[in-house]
Amino acid sequence: MRENHKKSDNIGTAIQEIEKNYFIGRVTELTLFEQHIREDSSVKKIINIHGTGGIGKTFLLNQFSRIAKSNDCWWFHLDSSVFSHTPRSLTENLVTQISLHNDPSIRIDNYSIQNCLQVLHQLATYRKVIITIDSYETIRNLDNWLKNVFIRELPQNSIIIIAGRKRLEWNESPAWRKLITTMHLKDFNFTQTKTYLHQHNVTDKALVNQIWQFTKGHPLAVSLSALTNKTTDWMRTNTNILNQLSRSWLQEVGNKQLQAIIEVATILRCFDQAKLAYITKMQVPVDLFHELTTLSFVKKTSNGWTIHDLIRDAIKLELKDRNLEKFEQINQHCIAYYQTKLANKPSSRDIRELFYHIGDKLIQSAFFQDGMETNLYLEEVDNHNFNEIKQYFQHRKNNLIENQVDFVHRETNQTYHYFVSLHHNKKESELVDANYIAKMGYNSTRLLKNDVGQTIGLSTVVPINAQTIQHLMEQPVSRTYFQQLSSSEYSRYNDKVNSGYFIRMLDCLNPTDQVARSFLLYSLFPLLLSGGRIITSTPLPFFQQLLKNFGFQEVPNCENYDFGNQIPSPTYLLDVRGERLINYINNFTKKITEQYHMQTICSAYTFTEREKSIVELILNEHSNAEIASELHLAEVTVKKCISKILKKVNVKNRAQLIKRLMEIIYLNDLI
Repeated sequence: MRENHKKSDNIGTAIQEIEKNYFIGRVTELTLFEQHIREDSSVKKIINIHGTGGIGKTFLLNQFSRIAKSNDCWWFHLDSSVFSHTPRSLTENLVTQISLHNDPSIRIDNYSIQNCLQVLHQLATYRKVIITIDSYETIRNLDNWLKNVFIRELPQNSIIIIAGRKRLEWNESPAWRKLITTMHLKDFNFTQTKTYLHQHNVTDKALVNQIWQFTKGHPLAVSLSALTNKTTDWMRTNTNILNQLSRSWLQEVGNKQLQAIIEVATILRCFDQAKLAYITKMQVPVDLFHELTTLSFVKKTSNGWTIHDLIRDAIKLELKDRNLEKFEQINQHCIAYYQTKLANKPSSRDIRELFYHIGDKLIQSAFFQDGMETNLYLEEVDNHNFNEIKQYFQHRKNNLIENQVDFVHRETNQTYHYFVSLHHNKKESELVDANYIAKMGYNSTRLLKNDVGQTIGLSTVVPINAQTIQHLMEQPVSRTYFQQLSSSEYSRYNDKVNSGYFIRMLDCLNPTDQVARSFLLYSLFPLLLSGGRIITSTPLPFFQQLLKNFGFQEVPNCENYDFGNQIPSPTYLLDVRGERLINYINNFTKKITEQYHMQTICSAYTFTEREKSIVELILNEHSNAEIASELHLAEVTVKKCISKILKKVNVKNRAQLIKRLMEIIYLNDLI
């Protein structure tokens, strides 16, 4: 009665062979599956594969199919997209597949549910039966019937595999929990991504790294990226990749009300029910919030919930393309939310989120890629682990190479290159070592560790106080700034309490580890709430631009040449003492708020570019003479433009114009 398993000479077999050769990773899942089909006495009868859209569930099922057939098992695959979602239709589809085997020992009297179960018991007498149901999230209406009727009647010598975007919710009893093996599929790691791309002839190192930074190993995104082997082609197509991915993921969103909430949750990096209610200015029902948080691409974090990074960027990009005004309105509400919180009770978490929403592309790329939830952590230095500091610098000295990391801003296709020469790394090894850390105090440095406790990086941020200021005056890089202080300035720093911080080193042992480098940058945000002055000096263009974007000011006449005679290293300072912090935040948000308000006004009236510039200056209370000077126009030209503006807005004078435009802004903010 055994079926003849000779290879068929057909297209399907060829496809199976190609897929088998290109299969990457999932070693744990394959091992578990092989154990299931070889252990007849195993109590595990249900395998639940779940993960986001495009994570590779169907591809894994195809690999399972090949393993099952090589182990002489019956394999039946039910695709929910090809049958009606009723018990009868499911069993008819299953019986039809059984009949295609043309086994004379199989008796099929009809296509009823009862006959289907009888045939399955007959098949299971001499071979294991494996039934798979793919895209299970689309047939949730059959959940109770499958659980309480169909599965209970399956033969003992069978396994049912249920694959979908969400995990099965059958954990209410110990019996069901014992029956189920859960396989949560995750993104590829860098090695798997690299292997996949090499198999598809994408071997250029820079392109492989760019694709990795862009996709973060999401299998479907990697697969789509592998369609090109040229950097220029890939940069042109990656926006299309995001659009295709967003369509795939949003298939599991069932109603328009949920879609509207997802748009807000996507713009927020981290959300909860109260935050969504504030941003949308409406109540978010508990059942709707539950529906949102049970989507496959939403996960719980220590600060609420968040959406998968790649999915978040894909949905944001789709919203921007479809309705830019709506995107900017939601983002503006997010800025207002965090700005209000910071004014009442500043916290490092809220200031991080505010900077994310301010929207500086370099800051978003460098600080916020995989910076939300990670297994990395910073460990304080003390006597018990100071030996690790010595080992770290010795390892660093023995393995000096140039560093290059690309930070990708997915929404704009922009890549920011972080490059550090071998010369710079050699010089840093001469300037900073374990002795430097000991001089500055153990509290100046923290070790960056991964989830297994290995040291992979280091952060040295020296507190400025009476104990450290003399060392800072003597040590290279910092001495140029501190030696030029006046007596009164020196006395402000020479205090028992910390009066500021000098950022001296952020370092990773693996120079290509973009996640670790982002984490070190992300960990600097609490300095903004230190109530002091933040100082640093760097010759690296990447960090210089980052500091400027953060609002640091270059200190005049304070360059040092400690990294080389031809390598100037400017000193940068940010003062966040007292009320300066709120002013600092307001200066950042003012510009983006004004831009948003101008877009609101321009959506109501068709102003020319010149008229837009004049309206913006009028709202900032500039006189006609000041506007003329600012825009390099004759004052008579300004007056003519203002007359046209008044006519378009249907008002008689400047005061009425300002009142009308402010009403438009106010009404829009209420929406």
